[in-house]
Amino acid sequence: MWFSYLYGQLTRASLGNITSRIVIAGLKADGMTVTLAFYVEPPLQDDYREIAQIMEEFDDLTGNLLDVTVKVEQWDPAKVDRDVRWTYRSWLGEESLETESDGRIDQLKVRRI
Repeated sequence: MWFSYLYGQLTRASLGNITSRIVIAGLKADGMTVTLAFYVEPPLQDDYREIAQIMEEFDDLTGNLLDVTVKVEQWDPAKVDRDVRWTYRSWLGEESLETESDGRIDQLKVRRI
């Protein structure tokens, strides 16, 4: 139930703050320690401002009680962190990245822009 709460709060915090270069966004939680993860193509200064806004909103929504860190990485389908539960993914085309079928991304459609 805790994870569902965090997932919902990140979804809410992301509304209106996801730039077109953010390919996927999600979180990883271990108790009160949460990592917000963003894969961006390409990561530009504006993306970092938007991601900071998402983190601030997430902190506000969760009462500033969590130890929150942010991970921003260049988008590379081969290097996606399989421990992150994704709340957002861009629809970018038809190239498929197959992943494990365990409630995480089963198939991610991507294309280079």
